[in-house]
Amino acid sequence: MPNSRSPPPFDSDLESSLYFLRKLSVDNRVSPTLPFTISRSTRRLHEQSSIPATTPLFSPSISAGLILCEGIVCAGDSSGNRQSMPSNRYMKGYAENYHLEIVMGNFGSGVPSMSIWGNQDNLFDLASILEGGRRPDLNRGIGIANLSTSIGPGTYGKNALLAQPDYDIVLLGKTEGGSLFLQKMLSGKDSTITYKIFEAVYKYPFDLMTDGYGCHLFAKLIQSCSMNQLGRITLKITSQSELFYKASVYKDGARSMQKLIKVLVGSPCISLVISAAYRRFKDMMFSKEASSVIIKCLGTLDEQQNEVLYLAAMNHFRELATHVRGCVSLNNFINEMRGPRRGGLLDLISSHAEFLSKDPSGNYVVQHVLGLGDLKYSEKICSLLKGKFEELSLLRCGSHLVEKCLKSPGMAHYVVDDLLKISDRQFLHLARHKYGNFVIQQALRVTKNGNISHHKYLLEKLLNDDALKVGFGRHVFNLIATGISDD
Repeated sequence: MPNSRSPPPFDSDLESSLYFLRKLSVDNRVSPTLPFTISRSTRRLHEQSSIPATTPLFSPSISAGLILCEGIVCAGDSSGNRQSMPSNRYMKGYAENYHLEIVMGNFGSGVPSMSIWGNQDNLFDLASILEGGRRPDLNRGIGIANLSTSIGPGTYGKNALLAQPDYDIVLLGKTEGGSLFLQKMLSGKDSTITYKIFEAVYKYPFDLMTDGYGCHLFAKLIQSCSMNQLGRITLKITSQSELFYKASVYKDGARSMQKLIKVLVGSPCISLVISAAYRRFKDMMFSKEASSVIIKCLGTLDEQQNEVLYLAAMNHFRELATHVRGCVSLNNFINEMRGPRRGGLLDLISSHAEFLSKDPSGNYVVQHVLGLGDLKYSEKICSLLKGKFEELSLLRCGSHLVEKCLKSPGMAHYVVDDLLKISDRQFLHLARHKYGNFVIQQALRVTKNGNISHHKYLLEKLLNDDALKVGFGRHVFNLIATGISDD
């Protein structure tokens, strides 16, 4: 009696090969006479990082898809060497605990079997087969990697794609060749194809958005789908705040979000993205990648649409300014702000200049405001710091801020007046200090052409002590000795 698990005879159709591979991927008890077996494995294998909660499981056909996509040679030696198939490291259940092994045994021409990951340089993707590639002739020992890879319209490309389960399409889109193939299919503007790909992506959007190849397919899809479909997938993405945030912290995920924002300009659905960003505003601003999504909103949308983001920045400016990454995001945010709310945020920062100036991160935000050159806010900052410039000059972060005040148009007198009021002993200590000496040097430069009387007073305090010639004070001494430049 023939083996009930044996596949049908091969013919010229690719589906016979797919059937064979799918049939063998559903169980770990395959007849030893067959060229494939499944065995357990706990090996953690490489895959593009994505979001665990949305990653689809392997279907019975995905083993076939991965074999075709990754270029396994379907031939082996007589010793039956076993090679493992990688799985997505976030996939649970079947995909994580099993891997496909090639044990060709006495089949073929004795060509050694090849590991998927050992053959990455010669990948043969499923897209080539779907577009008309030649079927693998297992009985003659011709591996899938040796199939014709000519790209053509194919006679069954569309039908083969429409027959694929949704989660197989998503995983196909996460391969280089598969992503390009699906993008090409979308370019054909076939509504049936667009609908099929859309429904697959709609079920697992975050998994595709955060993948290096999948993000390109996602971008193509949202440009190809209807307004109704665009609204559906936008609602799906923005309704899950945690996943929206987690996707945004990935470089590819942030890129996908930015593409979505660009496509949604002029659509009422853009409010969904704004609302989602508002809900996780602070967390997103703490991330380099996620903050770029918010900055994209500011640069793309109008003041009214960005109003809630402006308010969020004003509510959280202290936390952002004192965070090592948040301070950079806040500065970028300020650069993109428009309208009266921008002035409101700058006024808040200026009002808290004393607190922020002593913070390792916050002082950079104050420096940024000074660098904008708005006299209103520069005046407010310097007036609040008056009497504290000596203390700030002895701090690493504070000394940079004091130098910035000295360089700000019309603000140098606030600093110089403070320095001239301290005792000679304190002044010389400052000049010999590892951070303070930079402040003294800058004060000499700005007063040389700005206020000559202040310049003379500073020189008198410095030239009365020979101790200036040693330690960090020598930098000040050399500056005076060689002539003070205006840089």
